[in-house]
Amino acid sequence: MANKKRRRSWGSVTTITRDKHVLRWMENTENGRKRRSRTVRCSYREACQELARLQVAHADDRPVPTVGECHDVWWLPWMQRRIADGLTKQKTFDNYELNWKTHAKQRWENVPVDSVKPVEVQKWLLELPHATANVSLTILRRICDFAVQYEVVESNKFRISYEIPKQSAYKKRGGLLTLEQADAALSELRGSLVEAPFILACFGGTRTGEACGARADEVTLIEFHGVRMALVPIVRMVGEKGCDATPDGVLKNAQSVRTAAIPEPYGTRLHEIACALLSDGREWLADRGDGLPLNTHALNRLWEPYSLASDVPFANLRKSWRTFAQYDWGIDYDTLELLMGHKLPGVTGTHYLKPSPEKLAEALAKAYAKSGFLRKVQAT
Repeated sequence: MANKKRRRSWGSVTTITRDKHVLRWMENTENGRKRRSRTVRCSYREACQELARLQVAHADDRPVPTVGECHDVWWLPWMQRRIADGLTKQKTFDNYELNWKTHAKQRWENVPVDSVKPVEVQKWLLELPHATANVSLTILRRICDFAVQYEVVESNKFRISYEIPKQSAYKKRGGLLTLEQADAALSELRGSLVEAPFILACFGGTRTGEACGARADEVTLIEFHGVRMALVPIVRMVGEKGCDATPDGVLKNAQSVRTAAIPEPYGTRLHEIACALLSDGREWLADRGDGLPLNTHALNRLWEPYSLASDVPFANLRKSWRTFAQYDWGIDYDTLELLMGHKLPGVTGTHYLKPSPEKLAEALAKAYAKSGFLRKVQAT
């Protein structure tokens, strides 16, 4: 089959195979005008994007790029490098790209960066919801910063101060469970799919995705100061969609990798659930019934019908634990911060204070035993 050559106003793209193309263009150099070519292995669309990038970089009569070209030629490769270097999380990039494709692209993709009119930007922003307008403006500012950086235009019109629409009156539910309410909820949840992740979040301080990502074979029992405790490594999480857990070590941030310590009777109940799941050949503590883990969206839906869920979203169970662990169980601040996966401030927190999971569990057990709470539970 003959090669298909597609000419354009600057350079050409010759298709060799479906995923192989040859780019040709003329370029001025110190030694005169030279013919250049490059073979790229990608889709035809990506080959055209590369030719557009070369035109912006090398053509004498290079056109002012559009906002969409700045996105494809400069911003997108920059973000991919940041992800590879660990400077930007994949989830952040996905959220930015979704916003670009859903909102900004349709309005600004074909507008040259020197033709962006502030009055049009302001009009467009006021038509968007508060959060969408904020994220859209953040993305567009960074995209068009590259046009200023490479001296294509003198100023970035998206960098002007704009009015952002007011936030809607809707507020997230912010209620917390007291320790008594948490005990009542646990009784209501007994035997359900939600029980194990509830114990992890409400009595172990895990985030929702972390509660979905713990495995049954990771739960171990240990005893300190007469208190039996379940230790559960928190090393992975499950997202909002799908049923795949992240690789071990991939959490919200590096210090989020930790071990949850859950005192009895909650920890012993979690260990009991884990043993039952293992005997049934199941892997995940938040098993959805078919051997796969619940994702956070499914877990939230399962939580909603319960009596306390109308005031307390599942995400607030971690906040509830943080509150009653300090004020009812008497756990000290530093121990709780480390059990939450937070980084302690200052030089001591950064370089010196590095207790083992067992030391943290022992500190929790000592305060828990001293509080007398376990004796109250046993008495009832």
